[in-house]
Amino acid sequence: MNTALSRANSLFAFSLSVMAALTFGCFITTAFKDRVVPVNIHVSRVTLENVEDFTGPREKSDLGFLIFDINADILSF
Repeated sequence: MNTALSRANSLFAFSLSVMAALTFGCFITTAFKDRVVPVNIHVSRVTLENVEDFTGPREKSDLGFLIFDINADILSF
């Protein structure tokens, strides 16, 4: 008769084998898929907003936000 540790080891090994087979199956189904999608990306507006810096002198204040409006169009085949 097998001990509880032997049965747990067998269950773990079987579960690990099943998970390895599932992982390999997921790899095979996606490995050869074409992942190229034509996309048109353009920037419509760029703004720079100044931010006050209270930690240093006023003439060294160089903090700011750059805001981009980016539009992306996925082109169909």
